[in-house]
Amino acid sequence: MPASPNQCAAELLETIPLLMRVIRTNVRSHSGPELSMPQFRTLAFLGRNECAMLADVSNFLGLTPPAASKLIDGLVAAKLASRKTPAGDRRRVSLELTAAGRRKYEAVVEAAREFLAVKMRHFNATERAAVLGAMSLLHRAFADAPDEERKKLRTR
Repeated sequence: MPASPNQCAAELLETIPLLMRVIRTNVRSHSGPELSMPQFRTLAFLGRNECAMLADVSNFLGLTPPAASKLIDGLVAAKLASRKTPAGDRRRVSLELTAAGRRKYEAVVEAAREFLAVKMRHFNATERAAVLGAMSLLHRAFADAPDEERKKLRTR
């Protein structure tokens, strides 16, 4: 019997938090005590979204703008992120990873990738192909959501 959309949704809601909890634990073990999970998530967001604005970070993390600003202050103080003011508009400050921030982000992502690869070795080739196929479908279904949210933020 084919799976219903509701069955798929229920399985996603059950599996994604479990997967994220395992990844979070792994990231914490490789990021060191100097980097909190929200800080790492911010580095990851800035690593994927060049010249993001504070409102983008705030929305992504689900924090108020003042809380996100304080988090960014910590990353700037640690020289992992920087603020850039575009010429002609001093009110718009974009955020970027510094070289040290990019190295830190890439090292933690690589460690997480290696951790997940070890888990994937427990599956046979057919199962790994099924995982890849499912991830491809999910990526296609949800890839536009963050960009749409960012567009909404910028038009406010």
